[in-house]
Amino acid sequence: MGKKKQNKVLEILQGYMVPILFTLLCLVSIKISGQSASYVITETISRVGRNAILIVSLILPVMCGMGLNFSIVLGAMAGEIGLILITHWSIDGLPGIIVASLIGTVLAIVLGTLTGMLFNKVKGQEMITGMILGFFAVGVYDLIFIFMVGSVIPMVNPEIMLNSQNAAGETIYVGLRNTIDFHAATKYAVDNACKMMFVKLLPMMLVGFAAVTVLIVAFNIGKKKLDVKKSLFAARGFLITTIILGILQILMKTSKAVQKAFFIVQVPILTVVIIALVCMLVVFITKTKLGQDIKTVGMNMQVATAAGINVDKTRIVATVLSTVIASWGQIIFLQNIGNVQTFNSHEQVGTYAVAALLVGGASIDKATMGQVFTGTVLFHILFFITPLAGKVLFSDPQLGEYFRVFLCYGIIAVSLILYAWKKIAADKKRIEEENRLQMEELNK
Repeated sequence: MGKKKQNKVLEILQGYMVPILFTLLCLVSIKISGQSASYVITETISRVGRNAILIVSLILPVMCGMGLNFSIVLGAMAGEIGLILITHWSIDGLPGIIVASLIGTVLAIVLGTLTGMLFNKVKGQEMITGMILGFFAVGVYDLIFIFMVGSVIPMVNPEIMLNSQNAAGETIYVGLRNTIDFHAATKYAVDNACKMMFVKLLPMMLVGFAAVTVLIVAFNIGKKKLDVKKSLFAARGFLITTIILGILQILMKTSKAVQKAFFIVQVPILTVVIIALVCMLVVFITKTKLGQDIKTVGMNMQVATAAGINVDKTRIVATVLSTVIASWGQIIFLQNIGNVQTFNSHEQVGTYAVAALLVGGASIDKATMGQVFTGTVLFHILFFITPLAGKVLFSDPQLGEYFRVFLCYGIIAVSLILYAWKKIAADKKRIEEENRLQMEELNK
């Protein structure tokens, strides 16, 4: 019995090895950097708010068995094009963000459909194909916005375009500027629409999550006739969040250090609401027939085909949804930045989002909302704190920059190696179990 418990503990530690390691790295880096708790919390909330949706966009392809979707770069480009167009047309503020989202959605549906069709041709190689497709799309994007805009595509806007003189001495406009600043009303349009001090928001969040937890438990006990333990497990995400918020509320009332850390922290309410709605949309999809089809295809395409599921169509739909959500995520990201680096903003979107998801403990074949937010928090704390820690340790913040770049690619490499190792170990264990059962049958 003791050995079984020990094996179970080791199995849990192995499963959470990556987030545990990065939690320790975050704590050590924060200690070395000497930054205040309020600074770390404020920066973390800002970065989680602008990156969360991009990382959520990776969940459905993972569930569908396509691995980590590096091609969300195409969705990011669709969102950028929407923002560039509203800047050109001077549609500012929240109406401009809505128009940009609609444009981005339409473009993302087209690009996602084409990507899904390509993935169906290379089943089993979707990750490397998505990465190469992203590089190809970047080249096409650069061709359009460096050369074709203003020459082939009729467009003149001195505010966002490069100008030069032709042979006749006339000013011509061809290509977009490297940096396009949004108009004042568009910068932080979502983030600044509604803000609230965290100390005032916390009690409301606590009550809200507690109420949702009670409703889910009551529904599972009354409607599905589940016992209390299974009902609580069904509501585990909301239950864990409620417990954490409850502990934080108690600490806010009893600890001056915690009060000081959160005293000046503001939360962008509209951004949080949009993130929550996108997460609820993904969760809702997983509960529908489409979601069940996606899970079945992810587990075994042959079984899915035998069950009458159109595998190719399901994979295309999952890719389209991922690309659309990525386009929304890029819009939220860039309005928080305040400008678009026309030829650079989208380049590392896929790599950073994948790295953040893997830090949360996800793998090629499994990703959850909890892993999304765990990874988002841990990865981005390291992302902004390591240069500061490098400056303290070596009087050179550039070393911290090198470290976080190494970290990003290292996370992906190590996670893929661990996944392969676990799969080999699982296959070996399965074969040994099958051989054991066969021997038992023969001995009978």
